Amino acid sequence: MLLVVDSNIVFTIVIAGKRALAYRIVKEHDELELYSHEEILVEFREHSKKLRRSAREEFWDKVLLAFSLIRIVPRELYDEELTRAYSVAKMFDSKDTSFIALSLKLNYPIWTEDKDLLRASFKTGMFVALDTESVGKVLAGEPIESVREQLYRKLLE
Repeated sequence: MLLVVDSNIVFTIVIAGKRALAYRIVKEHDELELYSHEEILVEFREHSKKLRRSAREEFWDKVLLAFSLIRIVPRELYDEELTRAYSVAKMFDSKDTSFIALSLKLNYPIWTEDKDLLRASFKTGMFVALDTESVGKVLAGEPIESVREQLYRKLLE
């Protein structure tokens, strides 16, 4: 399974390390490939002090672990999708533009815990977004359509 991974998933791994469900999912599924845009590195730098306080011990080990799990995609490869992605992201958080653009370019779902991004995937139908629980279900063999229906109902609660 190929996914665009949101920074909140990567940062969860930085904070929790091997205790994070996201980490366990990645390690248990060799077929999982994660991609993110290059701006995630800037975002990490902006939040590194807060992440360091939250992660406490072995911070740099967890940073290396988290970033070793993803492939960073240069902006030039998804640049043509930024305008279309911004038209969606501006409705809830323009900072998600690059995640949406990369998802549109690669045609891979976004793995995120961002409820607004998840809702936008249903509202617009332009891209697919899944939360961690949903990614686990798809990797366990459940059809993505069924998993998306469950996620939609969960978001309505």
